[in-house]
Amino acid sequence: MTSRTFQFRLRSSHAGPDLTSQSVELERLSEEGDWQPQNPSLNTPPFRLHLIALLLCLHVHLVSEARERQIPLRQVVADLSVTVSNSWDLEAVVAAFQLSLDPGAPPEAWARASEEAINAMRERMQNSPVPRNRPAAVPMTLNIALQN
Repeated sequence: MTSRTFQFRLRSSHAGPDLTSQSVELERLSEEGDWQPQNPSLNTPPFRLHLIALLLCLHVHLVSEARERQIPLRQVVADLSVTVSNSWDLEAVVAAFQLSLDPGAPPEAWARASEEAINAMRERMQNSPVPRNRPAAVPMTLNIALQN
């Protein structure tokens, strides 16, 4: 049985205490090896929409947790890799998120991005609706790291 891997990446920038998204870029690695911008619409293949929804759901819950904890998030860079079987069944999900904090934020704001806060983000993301509803047998690896 042959597996296929779908890869996506997301970059978002945020500002202010409400972490308003200044920009969100979403791309997919094509079969030719090129990163192509993704603008989900009714013409987007449904399975691709499902995978985009997975990445966006993780991102929304990460940003929401950062907002509630008043973590001075400046940028998020995420990579999503999803392996599916020949029959399009999910086999594995791997998501990695790199967080950059606002360099102008005071030290006490940076301190809010503690290991406890990162673990709370991870838990909230894992329990968000789209990833939570994947089949129980499908493993999901979720990494979150702070960039300096």
